[in-house]
Amino acid sequence: MMEFRREHDLAFTPGQVWAVLLDFEGHRQWNPYVRLELLHSDPIALRYWLRMNPHKPKLLEVPATVLAAYPERLLTIDVRPSFLLKFGESFALSPNGTGTRLVHSYRCSGLLVTLRLPGIRKSFETMLGSVDRRLIAHLERRYRSKPRGPSGSNFWAR
Repeated sequence: MMEFRREHDLAFTPGQVWAVLLDFEGHRQWNPYVRLELLHSDPIALRYWLRMNPHKPKLLEVPATVLAAYPERLLTIDVRPSFLLKFGESFALSPNGTGTRLVHSYRCSGLLVTLRLPGIRKSFETMLGSVDRRLIAHLERRYRSKPRGPSGSNFWAR
């Protein structure tokens, strides 16, 4: 098994981060590797499309299951692209002094991981870095922008 993880201290509440994570249809705004469609919400069921190269337009629908969805704490999705590769993607949230600590991780298993192919490691490290950068930028755009008045001025700064 291989695990890839990154930790970030974010200046957003766990509720704000959770709202973005649970907006499955909105993932396309910040995750170039995945498209999600919510099929039903209790229990959560998804349709999941994946691509390992964000520069290629083709997405492959793969089986995926939500393993954990604890509001404002943990979202884990089990993804099974083939019998050669399985991975879980987790977003763990915990409040810290200034907002939220986000731990984003991929836990990979299967024959391709057992063989320790260097391309697998590089692909997941690249994906993790790219998704995290885009998620943080999306949170900034969503929660840091201030409403503008009718003339385009920043009404709230007055």
